[in-house]
Amino acid sequence: MLGVKIFCGLILLISYVVMLTIMIILERDKPRHMIIWCIVFLFVPILGGVVYALFRLVYYYKRKTLFVKQREDEVYINLIKDKLYNVDEEAGEFYTFNKMAFKANFTSNNNYEIFDDYSKCKEALKKDISNASKYIMMELVSVNVKDFESIKDLLIKKVEDGVPVKLVFDKFVSPKFIKHLRVGGVKVYRFSKHNTLGNEYSNLRNCISIDGKICYIGNFSFKNRELDGKHDLLSSHIRFKGDIVQDVDVAVHQDLIFACGKFIDYNAPKRENYSGKCNLQYVSNEINNNFELLLIKAICMAKSSIQLQFSEFIPTESIMSLLRFAINSNISVKLMVPLKTTNYDKFYASRAYAKELALMGAEVYLYDGFIRFNALTIDNDYVIFGSFIMDRQHIQNSLQNATVINDNKAVNYFNRLFERGIENSYKIADAKYMLIRERFFKNFV
Repeated sequence: MLGVKIFCGLILLISYVVMLTIMIILERDKPRHMIIWCIVFLFVPILGGVVYALFRLVYYYKRKTLFVKQREDEVYINLIKDKLYNVDEEAGEFYTFNKMAFKANFTSNNNYEIFDDYSKCKEALKKDISNASKYIMMELVSVNVKDFESIKDLLIKKVEDGVPVKLVFDKFVSPKFIKHLRVGGVKVYRFSKHNTLGNEYSNLRNCISIDGKICYIGNFSFKNRELDGKHDLLSSHIRFKGDIVQDVDVAVHQDLIFACGKFIDYNAPKRENYSGKCNLQYVSNEINNNFELLLIKAICMAKSSIQLQFSEFIPTESIMSLLRFAINSNISVKLMVPLKTTNYDKFYASRAYAKELALMGAEVYLYDGFIRFNALTIDNDYVIFGSFIMDRQHIQNSLQNATVINDNKAVNYFNRLFERGIENSYKIADAKYMLIRERFFKNFV
């Protein structure tokens, strides 16, 4: 009897070691997941192994699903290719890297308007929604119910007027809010249907397309704490008109098809010419189409200055090494990250990397408030703005977008926004001292 118990114990021990080994191999670059699963295996070795196996199956199932989406997107582009109007094919040196990496269209027939006041952006958005005549498509990470209450009423009214309205979101949204929209006739879809531990794939694109003529890009996923008026908030949204809207429109169509599982035909609107021409590129990455390449090439092209303003700063080792090389090459590197946040693990990790960059010789500022946009300015020549997050987890594994703007107006705007932020920021003077929690989250996140 004792021998049987010893034998069963050895079997359990071997099973535990095998499961732990597999977990370490699969989660080798995710310390947070390794710690959590080690705790699970320690306290519930058999049940924990079963749960882990189920979670990994879901993980691979979704990755396979998103690979299928990438192939479907290619088929969709071929189907609607003859309906798209041609855009400029030759680009300047600033766009060559982008075109090679992502095959993004170079467009010059554009106009845009930048909003640093979120309330003004909302008023412009409401006006455009009210004037919509063909369709409204919204692709958002999440929705603040209180903030979108007035927009919700407008969307329902447009449905009553016969204008199709579709909304796809990725994170949690109040079921009551979704129910009100669906009762009002708005088609609401969730992009990701699998929210399990270890599943990092998500859709971080924040863009709104109206009639294929107007689009908005920016972060509309505000929290109540950020909008209560008690804290300083730096936000930025851009309203585009022109050829670039077609690229945004097609990308939103593709994600909607994936979310709802139904084919949505695309008819390009009549092309309009604009007097104030602006050179733009819309970059929309796909799963495993590494968005990091865009940021790496942009940093490599810098000759005099690199200015970064991010809601989070958790860069990959490649980006961190390039920034160190830029500093050593006498290129001015400036970084601004927020001092307030609603995500504390990312917050402390971000501060740790910011201090590390300051130790290398960069000018690093902690903004005493919230920053709800992401922008990278190179050499006062062009700006990369969009929903991309300087977070190693999301850079490599999430759907994101960015707009490359080669225009003095945009460059001057983001320079002024950075200078305005410095007035309410703390400059990191001594980065040698790093808090224990900052060191911990730097390695944990």
